[in-house]
Amino acid sequence: MTHTICIYHANCADGFTAAWCVRCALGDHVEFVPAGYGDAPPDVTGHDVIIVDFSYKRPVLERMAQTARSILILDHHKTAQADLRGLPQPAGDWTFHRHVAGNPVALFDMQRSGAQMAWDYFCVGARDRLVDYVADRDLWRWKIDQSREINAVIGSHEMTWDTWHDLAARLQADADIERVAAEGEAILRAHDKLVRQVIDVSQRRMVIGGHDVPVAAAPYALASDTAGTMAEGEPFAATYVDGLKGRAFSLRSRADGLDVSEIAAIYGGGGHRGAAGFLMPHGWEGEAAPTQPR
Repeated sequence: MTHTICIYHANCADGFTAAWCVRCALGDHVEFVPAGYGDAPPDVTGHDVIIVDFSYKRPVLERMAQTARSILILDHHKTAQADLRGLPQPAGDWTFHRHVAGNPVALFDMQRSGAQMAWDYFCVGARDRLVDYVADRDLWRWKIDQSREINAVIGSHEMTWDTWHDLAARLQADADIERVAAEGEAILRAHDKLVRQVIDVSQRRMVIGGHDVPVAAAPYALASDTAGTMAEGEPFAATYVDGLKGRAFSLRSRADGLDVSEIAAIYGGGGHRGAAGFLMPHGWEGEAAPTQPR
């Protein structure tokens, strides 16, 4: 029997929010599968597949397309767009897409986050504020008033459907936004203290992509802000965490820094201009520094 599978970027607020948008539109009969780069895809034989804020490499996607009924990709990562260049765009909305069973189709947009793309494609009406707050952080723009405080609250919660529904409802109410921001002030103060401690304890320099940049060991919850802080006045900065599969690097750059998606691509990773990542073997400490002439 055909059913719908939604694959979304794991361990990422934007990826989870994109999946939440799909669930809001299509209901809880959809099977949701978190995925990370390098993960094997689920069995998609005979099913309609939605992939949000994430893309598999072309050879993997081509194998999936041989058995899936349809595949729709909504992503905003520059490296994925380059890898999947040539795929047709969806010709209509979800109902039309399922009817024609396009296999696969992809929509890329570097100006929107994965959650914004999912809302715009699947949902009706103006975006919930939750979606735009999450996007403001994911795209590292920080253009929305009190975004850092509100994103601190969002990031303090476990990513569950019920929690996201509650957060969305609170952020839709004008009176509650100020209360959420007030909660975020204390969380942000503690968070920023931890970021400074991580930098003080573990910051050092590595050569990544030919650039000598600051690097620190930091858990996922602190990775973006730690790298973002260290990136000031640098081409970019990196954090890493050692996991079961290897050493996962997160790269961040400021507006005047480099396009880190291009750096990550050197190591088989991906992302977008200001935020990207890649996986290396345990213990990797960057490239050998170039020998200085005598």
